[in-house]
Amino acid sequence: MPENTRLHFTQTLRFKLLLASLSLVMIPWAGYHYLSEMERSLRQAQEVLLLNRAEVVANMLATNDGDWLADDSVTEAAPVQSLYVHPLRSPPAIDGYDEEWFDLKPKSRQFRANATDADAVSLQWLAGFYGDSIYIMVEISDPILIYPQSERALSRGDHLLLALPGPSGKSRKYRIGTPAPGWVNVVEYESNRQQTAINGEWQETEDGYRVELRIPRPLSAGHLSLSAVDIDEAGANPVGIASTSGWDSNKNLSRLVMPTMQVDSLLHGLDGKSHRYTVLNRERQVIGRYGKLDQAVDTNTLLSRLLALLSLSAGDRELDARKGVGRLDGPEIRRSLAGEGAVYRYKIAGSKSLILSAAQPIMVKHRTLGSVVVERSTQEILLLQQSAFERLLLISLILFIITGGTLLLFATNLTRRITQLSNKYSRAVSRDGRIMEKVQAVKDKDELGELDRSFSAVLKRSTAYTGYLESMASRLSHEFRTPLAMIQSSLEIVREERAQGSGSSYIERALDGTRRLNLILTRIGEASRLEQSLQSSEKEKLDLTAFCSALCDGYAITYPQVEFTCRLSTDPLWMELSPDLISQAIDKLVGNAIDYHQPGSAIIMEVENDQSEAVHIKVKNKGPRIAESDVSKLFYAMESKRENNDHQIHLGLGLYLVRLIAEFHGGSARVENEADGVCFVITLPYRS
Repeated sequence: MPENTRLHFTQTLRFKLLLASLSLVMIPWAGYHYLSEMERSLRQAQEVLLLNRAEVVANMLATNDGDWLADDSVTEAAPVQSLYVHPLRSPPAIDGYDEEWFDLKPKSRQFRANATDADAVSLQWLAGFYGDSIYIMVEISDPILIYPQSERALSRGDHLLLALPGPSGKSRKYRIGTPAPGWVNVVEYESNRQQTAINGEWQETEDGYRVELRIPRPLSAGHLSLSAVDIDEAGANPVGIASTSGWDSNKNLSRLVMPTMQVDSLLHGLDGKSHRYTVLNRERQVIGRYGKLDQAVDTNTLLSRLLALLSLSAGDRELDARKGVGRLDGPEIRRSLAGEGAVYRYKIAGSKSLILSAAQPIMVKHRTLGSVVVERSTQEILLLQQSAFERLLLISLILFIITGGTLLLFATNLTRRITQLSNKYSRAVSRDGRIMEKVQAVKDKDELGELDRSFSAVLKRSTAYTGYLESMASRLSHEFRTPLAMIQSSLEIVREERAQGSGSSYIERALDGTRRLNLILTRIGEASRLEQSLQSSEKEKLDLTAFCSALCDGYAITYPQVEFTCRLSTDPLWMELSPDLISQAIDKLVGNAIDYHQPGSAIIMEVENDQSEAVHIKVKNKGPRIAESDVSKLFYAMESKRENNDHQIHLGLGLYLVRLIAEFHGGSARVENEADGVCFVITLPYRS
């Protein structure tokens, strides 16, 4: 029976069907692209709605008397500098410390006396308003701190110079200083008179000093200038001045930009839960703000990070949500101040969310006085997309597991059935084409069942034809015997009548030929009968050790001129065997060994149990070895390597019958060349 070839896993049906199941990944791929298109469509729709909302707010502000957008308090040219004043939730304590300004400190502005001088004095500006007061907190970097000797001589030490709008276009200037840390003195620049409406606190810092001021809002009239005067030697001229702007005239003062109460009251009526509204003047300075954006959610899960990597959303610029800045800029804002509404997307730094920013111009009497910026986060769309994608991946994973598992089970069952079919018919037919056993076809109503039934029908026809060929020897023997008997009897009569004639030698030769033909037919008949008897032979349980010992004793009696040696175990070896067939097989091996053994040498008979569920019956003899090219052919029918020197008929059927008997018992037969002879082995499966 041919050995089964073991296929590599990549060549099996299971692997191929598993590869086919990978086509299921097209489901999440198509779903992802669908979700991306959906997200793009939703974002475009959101942009249109946001632009319409900005237009509605701009029209509302324009119809509510837009004069507050124009700054008419200063009729001169536009100021050279603008300072943003933040709205405060509560008035800070004037103590010179910055604890209450921590939230606003990242939005402070710095002014230096000399940008190229690393040691130049610098001023850090931060301002806010609450009610009718403006609160200013400035930090001055000054490595050499000089205090004046008295509040009447503030100009002889480090001090601040405050300029406020005055009459006739000329500013009013005040010196702010102190002889020691604590409450500051505010005196007029020229008359040195005290100004009690302005108060503040002076505290030293590691880099210089800090001053916290409170100024009545009406005094500023929306403009001021604040300068830090650096004195490194008492009474000497200033070595540097860090100023927010010029201070000689009103037109040089910095402009204070702060949200107005009128704008705030209008914006507070809008939806501020998910939108942020910002009103800008023509200088893009914030004069009103209301609302907040959606907070970004935590996306630290593996699936969320995977979605973030696959996300197609991207902004052209990154920003930190534009929080708290006093002046906005962007493509959409510039276009709106040019009279055209626009929308733009910004990427939030450190997030995959976007800010949609829609800007519309505030038009009053065909003049663009400002802009309304409405912002909204795409977090809602991102969460919707993420949630849908998570469900899609979960469903796809479940489908992949179910479908892939089903295909794998189907492939495994299919492979099992095909393997069983192959093994069944491999066992049914021997390597030399003989039918070993009957095959029962399955009743499965599919292609494999139909294939099994077709194979079974073919095997039945082959069995019938093989039976016909096997019975041919018997029929030929029967047909040949009669004419041979007639020839033999006739020749015998002729021989008797012409015993003294010259043709007696030919008559003897003819008689010898008829005897040889009769012997050939007899041997063929024996082989045919043995093959047929194998199908009906019954096995019985016998002790192989005792059985072989009895055979060995019988051979010693039958062939007294030959020495026999038996190497058998003392333990019984019980097996299911056919005694007649096993004795025939051993008889033929012993007869073969007697014919070829070296005179004077012993024939050895062994029975071995190798503990691997196999028993080996060996017959050894010293004598000529067998050519390696003939070893694989000895056990086939009609194969004989004898030289016929004994004038006997050898058809090569003896070892063939040995192989048939071994295979009938589920074993095999082989021959091995040894150093000084030959060993024939019958291997039988052992089941205790």
